[in-house]
Amino acid sequence: MEYAEVSGVRYPKVKITWRDIIGAGSFGDPEESRELVCPVMVTEGYLFDTFEEDGEKYIRTFASYQMSDEASFGDRNCFPFSVLTSESQRDVEIALLYMD
Repeated sequence: MEYAEVSGVRYPKVKITWRDIIGAGSFGDPEESRELVCPVMVTEGYLFDTFEEDGEKYIRTFASYQMSDEASFGDRNCFPFSVLTSESQRDVEIALLYMD
């Protein structure tokens, strides 16, 4: 598995797909309302960690980092695990096995 090493810690590279919320602020008829669906989004980067809060699991990712003695991360995201596709949930679980 490909990874980035930052300050001696390995972070596995991941490509996750997830469902995003979409909204429409204008009025629409029933047919237009039925056409409103959640898009599938793709995020590529490195798995920072996972955590639980109030019984819900989350993952954090980053896409850029600073090369220095002290770790510093950019392009950071936090996702509820539940919005990930089942394939991405599995991939994240596998990536966690490669973390130090």
